[in-house]
Amino acid sequence: MPTDVPAIEAKRPEEIERAVTELAALGVDTLAVAGGDGTVQCVLSHVLLGGLFETLPTLALVPTGSTNMTARDVGFIDVRRRGWQPLIDWAAAGGMVAQATVADHPVLRIQASDSQAPICGMFFGVGAVHHAVQYTQENLHSKGLRGEAGPGLAFLRFLKSVALQDQRHFAPTKIRLTDDAGHVVDDEALLMVASTLNRLVLSFHPFWGTEDAPLAWTTISQTASRFLLRLPFVARGWSRRRPDAMESAGYVSHNSHELQLEFDDGFIVDGEFHRSRPGDGPVRLSVAGHVPFLSL
Repeated sequence: MPTDVPAIEAKRPEEIERAVTELAALGVDTLAVAGGDGTVQCVLSHVLLGGLFETLPTLALVPTGSTNMTARDVGFIDVRRRGWQPLIDWAAAGGMVAQATVADHPVLRIQASDSQAPICGMFFGVGAVHHAVQYTQENLHSKGLRGEAGPGLAFLRFLKSVALQDQRHFAPTKIRLTDDAGHVVDDEALLMVASTLNRLVLSFHPFWGTEDAPLAWTTISQTASRFLLRLPFVARGWSRRRPDAMESAGYVSHNSHELQLEFDDGFIVDGEFHRSRPGDGPVRLSVAGHVPFLSL
């Protein structure tokens, strides 16, 4: 990185908050973020909810984390292969570089409880997803399995547990979900996911809602029929042709503007762990705003 470009090393959340605040005070209009999904999530929270920027900066993600799901979907800067020069040239040319694209992307706003400050992110997961991420981080990343290798092994472990009806590694989560369009799910859920990303880890896209809304979500009931047979189609969102039949079989997917969830279990936001308890009030999901991301 050139010496005349402000650069701040920050790892802990409070350090990231201070760094974003300092860079906003300098009037930067592009933020290069080197880190994983958790780092990006923390930056997004301060950019969108901190009131620091009159105009939202363009984010240039430099993936250095274990999974980098957000960067794989919204775009990134390949610094390891090409260095920082393409980004410097892009900035010097006022963004007029042929191979560069800047696209706005909606970002989730997650209000975990009535007493907690909201956070931002790109992916929200409950149930088996939460447990799979926990297993990946605690048992696979420590062995050097980075990228999609860890999630892939965790997914196979989940399938084995379902096939053998072994709930030692995960348990269904009782969820009551309502959205702004009047959809209601009140069920023991194998999993629930919500995201504004088009492609999740392992290139999954488990959404088939048809509504014109930015927040895609899916629940799968513990009693969903023919789960292992249908899973390849669910994971790719190929259930769009028969949504009513899928819903009656325990697979529900819609696009919404707002969600409200009541459950007693852990959940994840971009790989970071959180907890919902009945006494804390419902978890509320909405869209915090649209952030421009640079792909170069």
